[in-house]
Parts: sequence; C-alpha cells; structure tokens
Amino acid sequence: MQRGVDTAVAAGVAAVLAIIVSAGQGGHAGAVAYVWAAGLGALMFGRRRYARTVLVLTVLGLFAYYAAGLPAIGVAVPVAAALYAAAEAGHRRTAVAVAAAVLAVSMAFRLLEGQDFRYVVLYEGIGHVALMAAAITLGELVRARRRIARLTALEADRRVDQHRLGLSRELHDSIGHTLTVAAVHTNVARQEAVRRPEAAAAALDHVAGALSEALTQLRGTVRDLRSASPVGPGPGDVAALLDTARAAGFRVRAAVRAGAVTAVAFQVLRESVTNALRHSSGRALDVEVSHRPDGTVLVRVTDDGSPASSSGIGIGLAGLRERVTAAGGHFDAGPSSAGWTVTASLPQASLSRETSVLV
Repeated sequence: MQRGVDTAVAAGVAAVLAIIVSAGQGGHAGAVAYVWAAGLGALMFGRRRYARTVLVLTVLGLFAYYAAGLPAIGVAVPVAAALYAAAEAGHRRTAVAVAAAVLAVSMAFRLLEGQDFRYVVLYEGIGHVALMAAAITLGELVRARRRIARLTALEADRRVDQHRLGLSRELHDSIGHTLTVAAVHTNVARQEAVRRPEAAAAALDHVAGALSEALTQLRGTVRDLRSASPVGPGPGDVAALLDTARAAGFRVRAAVRAGAVTAVAFQVLRESVTNALRHSSGRALDVEVSHRPDGTVLVRVTDDGSPASSSGIGIGLAGLRERVTAAGGHFDAGPSSAGWTVTASLPQASLSRETSVLV
C-alpha cells in the first residue's frame, strides 16, 4: 500500500510540474524540462526513509533547473511535496530552514536581475511563503496525528495489563483464600474421622491432593495474568514496539536478544518507549536487552531528549520500579550523558538462551 501511495505522490508531483512547464512561462518548454519534472517527481519514492536527503536534492534540482535556463516553474510548488515529507518525518526545523533559504536565494537573484521589488517580495513572495508554510504545517499535523494514534494503542495495551493485574489480585484474594481454607478443613476432617478411618483417610487424601493441585493451577493462572501476554512476549511483539517508535519519527538503534525478553523485560521496554513518545523532545532511541556475565538480564532504553523535557519518575515508571523490584531486580531512571535513560537489571531465572538478535 505504501508503494502505491508513493507512486501516486511521485506521479502527482511530476504531472503538476509538467503542466506548469507546458505553460511556457519564461521560455520554450523543451523535452529536457519535462524530464526534469519527472526527475523531481521520482525523488518522492525516497521520501519515507530519506526525507531530508530528498528535500536537499529537490532544492538542488530546482536551482540546476533554473541555471539551465529552462521555463519558469515557480519556487514553492516544486519543493512543496519535499517540505511536507520532511515535516512528516519529524524534520520540521530542517524544512523551515530549507524553505527560508530557497526563498532568500530566489528573491535575491530576481532582484539582482532588476525585477520589481513589490512584485517579487510582496506579491509573489507572500504566496510562496503561504504555500511552503501550508506544506510544512500539513506534514507536522499528519505526524502528530500518527503519533497520537500510536500512543493511544500503547495506552490501550497498558490498560489491558492493568485490568489483568487487578483480576489476578482478585483471584488470589478470593479463590486462593477459599481453596486454602478448604484444604485445611479437609485435613482436619481426615484427622477427626472415626467411622471407617482407613477409607475416610484415603478419600480425604484424594480431596487434599485435588485441592493442592487446584492451588498450583491457580498460582500458574495468576502468573500468566500478571505477565504482559499469556503466552509471553515474542520477537514480533518487540519488533512491533520498535516500529511504533520509528513510525512516530524516532531513529531506533536496537540490540535485543530474543531469549532475554521476559514479560517484565517487555513491560520495561514498552513503558520506556511510551514515555519517550509522550514526553521526550529527542529524535533517537537506543534500545538494549542482553545477558550479563553475572547471570542477570540488562534492559536499557535511552532517548536523546533533554532531561528537562523527559518523563521523570511518574506513575508509570514508579509502577515499573515496583514490578522490577518484586521480580528481584534493580530499576533506575534519570538523566544521563546521552539524554534520558531507563535501566533495569532482572534475574535470569528460567530464561531461554536464544541467540537471535532483533535490530
């Protein structure tokens, strides 16, 4: 689907520029001009992964177009799509700086050629500024909407986890207590039986065994409910979480050993990424989940935002500290030389020694 959208955008840019070229403003529309229009449109295929590069190449292509003496195609229209793509990818400052540079160079050359100041600056200049600003604003709005959608999805997952935790406590406090009392009274009845004591004892032994097994199953159910997922997080869950950050405009560098991602480790990852998406002013995330030589699992998430704009120890991180501590681990969150870092050290009990690494 993304390929189809990119094809439509590239074709649209090329078509619009070709229509402008065909108007023949300032020169004859030769084949070279149409090829140039197609080339500027083709740059849109790289707008998702290389937004800033596409923007720079578009501007250089525009300058080269005019240097070749080809028909006028304006200034704002050829770069509008590239400005939008850069803003959508989270490079708003770059987009604004490039737009200002393009306008300054264009106006300076036209004024040096002797064109009327009021026409160049007050008439056409305002229109160019308005179109460029609209493209950048639209890209920023689309990016913000996508980021909100991702945060909403993460928040929904977290609420499901909270509901699961509440249910596990309920089960433990009610059913667990009832079964324990039943087991105690069964043992008392066995000890007090007077009629056919051997048969009564044997029957009550079976009851006690069944109740003990029920308690064992209950504890297993509670452990499953308290985990991030009943079947445990897998590589796909971690990859989807990291893709969420990438889709929100973060550059993600990850070294995640799949066998180290337990339920608690995944919860630390998800809460840390969610806090970065919600609070951080940065644009890069470093994620590490690895085995330590001392037999523990290290989980570290660092974003390059300023500590003043990062999350701080809020409710989410406080809950993570409690969960990590309850699992026998150590938790820390705070400013670092790279920005803001969340670190958890977890016991390695019952971990798989898989060697695959997600990047």
